Amino acid sequence: MTFVNPQWLLLLVLPLALGYWSVCRRGSGIRMPFDHESHASRPWLAALLRGAELLPAVLLAVAVILIARPQVLQVPDRDRVATHITVCMDVSGSMSVGMGDQNRYESAAAAIQSFTYAREGDAIGLTLFGSWPLRWVPLTKDLQVIRNALAFANPRNQPRGMGGTMIGSALTYCADNMQREAARLDGTDVGHQSVDQWKRDRAAEQLFRRASLGSSATMGPSARGTASSIPGTSDRLLILVSDGASGDLNGQDQIDRISQRLNDAGITMYHIHIGSDTIPAPVSSIARATGGDAFLATNSDGIRLIFNHIDQMQPARFVANASIPVDYFEPFVLIGAVALLLYALSLLKWRYTPW
Repeated sequence: MTFVNPQWLLLLVLPLALGYWSVCRRGSGIRMPFDHESHASRPWLAALLRGAELLPAVLLAVAVILIARPQVLQVPDRDRVATHITVCMDVSGSMSVGMGDQNRYESAAAAIQSFTYAREGDAIGLTLFGSWPLRWVPLTKDLQVIRNALAFANPRNQPRGMGGTMIGSALTYCADNMQREAARLDGTDVGHQSVDQWKRDRAAEQLFRRASLGSSATMGPSARGTASSIPGTSDRLLILVSDGASGDLNGQDQIDRISQRLNDAGITMYHIHIGSDTIPAPVSSIARATGGDAFLATNSDGIRLIFNHIDQMQPARFVANASIPVDYFEPFVLIGAVALLLYALSLLKWRYTPW
């Protein structure tokens, strides 16, 4: 605790002197007839009367402290660090295949809508891909835009040329866009040097999360992961939703190149494969190389559970603001009010009299 006007604290000698005088003073008093009678010893009464006489000194001390204006550092508020999330959605013709009461795309869209409600405060973008990628919604913190845009991205509304599944080009496209759009949102120019610094700053947190969380929890038959590693927290997250094998991921060199591109951009990738077939190995390898994971969803509930799982694995980060001094009058005002009330009550009976 500090004081804005500490020089006024020198006046505390006045209540100290007043308290000392109240306790130590001796008056002559007036002799009364009953003074010559014997009385029972009541030391508690003397202590009570002396305490009542000290209350004016307490009130004076409180007044001096309030004039000095005490202050304390306010516990700083925390600001949420927005995670940049891009949902890369497959809109090829196979996403129109039925899945329960809905088709695959509609089931995924419903899960994405629920996911956006859980990530309020983050920036989310939507990229569609088939034979080529299309940035449908850039990164935005207005998540209602994402929820509204999903209805218009249905595969039935796409041109015939979107019938392919070019995952490799879509991932590269998303990595480039996320880096540019992150710079736009943050108001900074993100280069390779800043990305390297970002990766060094987050390395300790990634190692801690890997050690503390251990392997990923086993999921149900409708939503199970292909890898047991838990990724570190990332400020950039890419969620690939598809139901087919990529037509442009040919060879380990291309897989390594795309993985390196995502890592250089500081992006953690998750893949949600919809359907009953095996998750494509190239996409799963890219996800694991970025610290992410790949999951298989066989029904609508599985897709929703996977998005919930990703939300828990990528919790929001907060940073504390600078502390600021604020006035700290409350306890002293309370002490003064109690002392004033007790002193007023003591004047009714519990005080020394001249007789």
